[in-house]
Amino acid sequence: MKKTKVFSAKSVYGMVSTASKPATEAGVKMLEKGGNAVDAAVAAALCLGVTEPQASGIGGQSMALFYLKETGRAFALDGSSRAPFNIQPMKTPEKPIALGLKSTTVPSTPATLGYMQETYGRLTFAEVVEPAIQAAKEGFIVSPLVYRLLKKEAAHLREDPFIVKNFFENNEPKRTGTIIRQPELANCLQTMARKGWQDFYVGSIGRKIIKDMKKRDGLITEADLCQIPLPVEREVLSSSYRDYDIYTFPPPGAGRVLIQILNTLEAFPPEIMNTEEPIGAVISALAFQFALTDRQRLPIHPDYYLQTVNKLMCDKDYAAEIASLISIYKSSLEEKYPPPPTSGETTHLSVSDKDGNAVGITQSIELVFGSKRMASGLGFFYNNYMSAFEYKNMTHPYFLLPGGKPWSSVAPTLIFKNGSPRYLLGSPGSSRISTSLAQVITRLVDRKESLDSAIAAPRFHSSDTAKLLIEKLRFNDDVINALTTTGFELKKRGAYSFYLGCVQGIQFPEKEGEPFYGVADPRRDGTAAGPKSLTQ
Repeated sequence: MKKTKVFSAKSVYGMVSTASKPATEAGVKMLEKGGNAVDAAVAAALCLGVTEPQASGIGGQSMALFYLKETGRAFALDGSSRAPFNIQPMKTPEKPIALGLKSTTVPSTPATLGYMQETYGRLTFAEVVEPAIQAAKEGFIVSPLVYRLLKKEAAHLREDPFIVKNFFENNEPKRTGTIIRQPELANCLQTMARKGWQDFYVGSIGRKIIKDMKKRDGLITEADLCQIPLPVEREVLSSSYRDYDIYTFPPPGAGRVLIQILNTLEAFPPEIMNTEEPIGAVISALAFQFALTDRQRLPIHPDYYLQTVNKLMCDKDYAAEIASLISIYKSSLEEKYPPPPTSGETTHLSVSDKDGNAVGITQSIELVFGSKRMASGLGFFYNNYMSAFEYKNMTHPYFLLPGGKPWSSVAPTLIFKNGSPRYLLGSPGSSRISTSLAQVITRLVDRKESLDSAIAAPRFHSSDTAKLLIEKLRFNDDVINALTTTGFELKKRGAYSFYLGCVQGIQFPEKEGEPFYGVADPRRDGTAAGPKSLTQ
């Protein structure tokens, strides 16, 4: 099979890896101006909302993982959106609300990015939003991926004339190679640059949102926007894998899933942890299924996690019990597949600056193009996070309640070795985030692969229901047969599938003077780049 190109870069001045070239360039520009990793991450995140609008934007939510080198502090920034206060729990619909303005929670991305930049950045908010404004004015080129998604969702998108105006031509989605310009979004971002990000909630932008909600039967009111959804700084979840330290995202994110997977895989010898061989594939697939089942079985609310006695998913002894169950399948496979001989819609961005500070942001408007509706006169897609709540079980931590936070699958992750950061990784992909990251991490640690090889390698995902999405043509028949024999229902995905995550990664230098190394996952439209020089 023809290998696809992997975008990678080196620079001693820092690194930016995103799913969109203009967003990567926006982050690099901030580093070149003398900004730090936070400035670069915020600029890239804002630009992603313009040039990758199907995945994120100021109408959604953003979660971030920080490492501040000077203090040695790692922490998570919970930028959850919030259910409107108009929700009536006793009248909860039977099915999740997934389309239209009623499916929209209070957007938190402007508050999260604004808080990040003002609290930890060096530049002004007006400076970091400038590349996004330019991208909205000048437009971005429609990639094959964007065209495919526009075409797939065309029936829903056509129902909104504000989307049709900029994203369609002759009532058909704009084709690959054409340019999409977003003047309304440019004006909205310019207003935020001039008046501050708070205007999104308590200024002219906020008033336009309320007017739009009233006109088109949305749920968000002035009371929702006046209570600005500022992010919460939370302790990271910490664990280890082999001789590496792992720091990842706590609830409402899904770092628990990643930790349980790694704890389970750690019980097996590294030399058999190759998902391109039958035994390694089955062990990994079962570890994924156990972890995702436990997350469904043991939901945790972020406000109670630190106080709870239920931290089972992060417990290595519990993972050892799971590994012993998996070993039963392993033993039955070893005779048939002896191990080979060994020899000695979400988006994510990763940023580091020359000083070693690092920020990973996973942000989303939930499903592809969110609610499939655009804010009138403002140019951004409303999210559809109302679909991310529990609708039936009132005792569930994420049952739909007024002001409630939706469940999230984000898991931006820092990997340390000998007390120093070695990798910063993150991915979009809903429940597929943790399984994508686990496969990259095991390749880096167990197989000593390079970052670009680990990210580009064949990938699969097994769910709590034993359905397994797999880049089928990239795996040999023995692997396919072993997974089928174990009881998984295989669902074929294409090579380098959009649905199997999109890991943006940075490798930190081991010695002073060595370059940072960045890699963008070939499964989407990303690039990695670092400054060639610094002006300040």
